[in-house]
Amino acid sequence: MSICDSIKKKYIRLSKGQRKVAQFVIDNPTIITTQVASEVGRQAGVSESTVIRFCYAMDLSGFNELQQKMKEYLIEKNGSAPAPSKKRAYKRQNIPWNEVMSKDVDGIIELMENISEPDFTKTINILHNAERIFILGMRESTPAALLLYNGLVSYRNDVYLMSYKSERMAIDLTQMDEKSVLFAIEVNEQQEDVRAVVELVKRKNGKILAIAEEDSTLLQEQADLFFSVGRKGQKVIECDIAVFSLIHAIVDRMIGQYKEHYPAVDTKSKKYPAESLIEMV
Repeated sequence: MSICDSIKKKYIRLSKGQRKVAQFVIDNPTIITTQVASEVGRQAGVSESTVIRFCYAMDLSGFNELQQKMKEYLIEKNGSAPAPSKKRAYKRQNIPWNEVMSKDVDGIIELMENISEPDFTKTINILHNAERIFILGMRESTPAALLLYNGLVSYRNDVYLMSYKSERMAIDLTQMDEKSVLFAIEVNEQQEDVRAVVELVKRKNGKILAIAEEDSTLLQEQADLFFSVGRKGQKVIECDIAVFSLIHAIVDRMIGQYKEHYPAVDTKSKKYPAESLIEMV
């Protein structure tokens, strides 16, 4: 089945914006193979993020795979694919600043639409009632983990920024109990230490909150609240503005809802975050 046939088959299940992209793709295969996603979105009358979401809705890894599928379609139909546009590299390097910011806004809106008020409220209550909060993020997710840590540690004690290194993690594990909360942000769930932490928290009846990709099986199954970010083939780092916004909203809501419980605390004596940050990057 060609890509165009697949699009026609799934057309009815697409959103209004994605249908505009679908029709544009079918009508303009050459443009798809020679232009960037932002230009396709401009000509189709939608945002670049809508073009990307259309690709995911078609079970593609992204716009590059759509282009490859369209090239294959044109070769099968005409015997050859059009040559790439000479302006393509230039466009990639000169995306207007307002398009970049618009894409960030689209990412935040998409994440907002996937979060229910009951789940958000439950998240706030879990954090507020926890005696100890452990934050686990690594590599690309270190900035998000540090943002959450700094937001919480300014108002309450017993907040820990965990290291992925075994010796540091072993110390953290001894402090976890049923009154603890693990907040995991895009961790590598295939890593033995990460799986051990998640399994230990569940055995001790602690709570788990998670922000991760939608295919994070372990976290989806074990987390009390799971916030899915990104789409197929997209990493959390590619939608970090939306993640930062969610973290900001969580901290702001908790402090505002329970403001009488959260006077600012002195953080000058806290040495743990600096050690963890060095080990996490």
